[in-house]
Amino acid sequence: MNGASYWRDWQGMSPAARLLITNGLAFNLGFYMMMPFLAQHMGSGLGLAGWACGLVMGMRVFSQQGLFLLGGTLGDRIGYHPAIVWGCLVRSVGFLLLGWAESLPILLLAATLTGFAGALFTPCAQAYLASECHNPSQRQRAFALHNLASQAGMLLGPLVGLTLTQQSYALTGLLAASLFALLGVLQYRVLPKRPVANQRPRGAILRQWGDILRQRPFMGFTLLAGSYQILFHQLYLALPAHIQSLPDATRLLGGVFTLSAVIGVLLQLPVYRTY
Repeated sequence: MNGASYWRDWQGMSPAARLLITNGLAFNLGFYMMMPFLAQHMGSGLGLAGWACGLVMGMRVFSQQGLFLLGGTLGDRIGYHPAIVWGCLVRSVGFLLLGWAESLPILLLAATLTGFAGALFTPCAQAYLASECHNPSQRQRAFALHNLASQAGMLLGPLVGLTLTQQSYALTGLLAASLFALLGVLQYRVLPKRPVANQRPRGAILRQWGDILRQRPFMGFTLLAGSYQILFHQLYLALPAHIQSLPDATRLLGGVFTLSAVIGVLLQLPVYRTY
């Protein structure tokens, strides 16, 4: 598969699907501009104790990964379009606060907003992208392109963040917040506003969650995916805490995240060609 094949796949997507695929790059660009350097900023820049840094980082992870089910359920209730738009705007506020906050309570609030925003727009954006595909083959290619775009965002984000953070972490937060505010406007204007289907009566959500929990193969797969998340989040939890004590820590952090993204892109390409 060559570049022309990627271009044909891209041209075959609807405008909404193209935006949702591009979101993968933009979301990760904004996210990885800030998060790899947050622990170092709190520890070295703000002088917070290790437990406080861990609390802020853990709150961000919990409020996103721990609330995906809630975010997806809200998307089913209010519609994917408003959920994605509000998620972008809430993350914009969260990043702005992360860049400017100097006290632990404000940092915790910012981390919670940042994480919950991801829990809101990530499952809804993925569900919306799936609905824009006409058949399983197109859906497979759309998500492969989305993964490539996401890896590209992971590659560019630390490089941009490295340059900005050396000037000011507040500047990094301002630009990341501006990016997500712009993304919110784009989602509002480009994504079609669809009526919410299958409104369920009160109590149906809990029954739906119960049905999910009883699906043993799915729950087994979820546990395996959870183990991956535990390992992946060490990239910006434990690793930055270790590196911040080393000389030239900011450059080392940027290099680690860039290398991780390069490996992801290189391995994603053969998977895309195969499937």
